[in-house]
Amino acid sequence: MNQLKHILSSLFEPLTKVETYENLITKVIMILIYILVAIVVIAILNKIIEQAFKIQNKSKKGNKKRSKTLISLVQNIVKYIVWFVVITTILSKFGISVEGIIASAGVVGIAVGFGAQTIVKDIITGFFIIFENQFDVGDYVKINSSGTTVAEGTVKSIGLRSTRINTISGELTILPNGSMGEITNFSITNGTAIVELPVSVDENIDQVEKKLNRLFVSLRSKYYLFVSDPVVDGIDAIESNKVTIRISAETIPGEGFSGARIIRKEAQKMFRQEGIRMPQPVISNYNEEKS
Repeated sequence: MNQLKHILSSLFEPLTKVETYENLITKVIMILIYILVAIVVIAILNKIIEQAFKIQNKSKKGNKKRSKTLISLVQNIVKYIVWFVVITTILSKFGISVEGIIASAGVVGIAVGFGAQTIVKDIITGFFIIFENQFDVGDYVKINSSGTTVAEGTVKSIGLRSTRINTISGELTILPNGSMGEITNFSITNGTAIVELPVSVDENIDQVEKKLNRLFVSLRSKYYLFVSDPVVDGIDAIESNKVTIRISAETIPGEGFSGARIIRKEAQKMFRQEGIRMPQPVISNYNEEKS
């Protein structure tokens, strides 16, 4: 019984001393200061990194999208380093040996090795994506995994472990780098705008093509994204009520879809001005007489 009282006394005795709470408050304040300093340091370093790349771009006329990608990578690395230094410093202030933790990492590594494999795979894949220039921030990409499309949209950021992609419909998709299989980048080479315009089968197709070609001469100067004037490739299909005219145009990288939308809009405006008729639905009326 006396032994139990002695154990309880040794456990609760520090809680009755003012020094215990003073030390606790001091350490909490110290942790908050370290965290605040880390946030400020990261913010300052991020600004310095951005300014350094801006100066480099002005002097060497570098690729802006490539610079954004490298800025994102360097900022990620700096963030991890700063937080590692802060955490190890806080642990040492509490009397926890960082060297001991590192020394025991071999034993812990056996337990978490399989889980760490995924993290290592993500980081290695992230380095390959960046240094092989598979895609950059601002590129329009489609990502497949095991034959299934898992994301399609504009790359927002590339980190060591994951990539963020803004989809056409506005969602933000975060993909672990190691999960990416087939990558299709629509922003490396020039795009192609493909449009199929239906017109009434009663229209003079030669005249329609001439008017379209006359319209397309002005589009290149009006819209920056066209590398060449759109051209009428010819008739793509003939049906009972319509003729489908195929149009194509070379655009700057990643703007094929936008170019197609512009061609449709301008063609529709011209059709209205010139009185070119669009196909009307065919209505069949079956009258059955009763005998």
